[in-house]
Amino acid sequence: MKFWKLAIVVIVLGVIGLLGYDGVQVLNTRRDITDTASAAASAAAHAIATSKSCATASAGSATKKCTDAKTAADKTAQSQGDVVTAYSYDAVAARVSVTVSGSAKSYVLHYFDRNLTDNIHASSSARPA
Repeated sequence: MKFWKLAIVVIVLGVIGLLGYDGVQVLNTRRDITDTASAAASAAAHAIATSKSCATASAGSATKKCTDAKTAADKTAQSQGDVVTAYSYDAVAARVSVTVSGSAKSYVLHYFDRNLTDNIHASSSARPA
């Protein structure tokens, strides 16, 4: 009888440990995607600040002329395994906004709810200096 009790305790502790590990993985991924969004916005803002075509662009044509800023944001996100899902540059307010999406790796949580591990979004904005 003691063997069965010990086996049940070990199994329950294993399940709790596995769910805890997956939870920590998801939280770390959310933090990493937030950091990536911030880095991508900063890279795009730096590209705008150093680009002559972006500096001379008017408010209406700023998004079309500043393609190297979007490319910088894309490269920054892709280097971390994430994807830029939204990018905008407002020349009047001098603000770059970037939204990054990624997914977390898990052993069990994705079976309960895919939204916990897939399509984790984070947004950030930066001003060209």
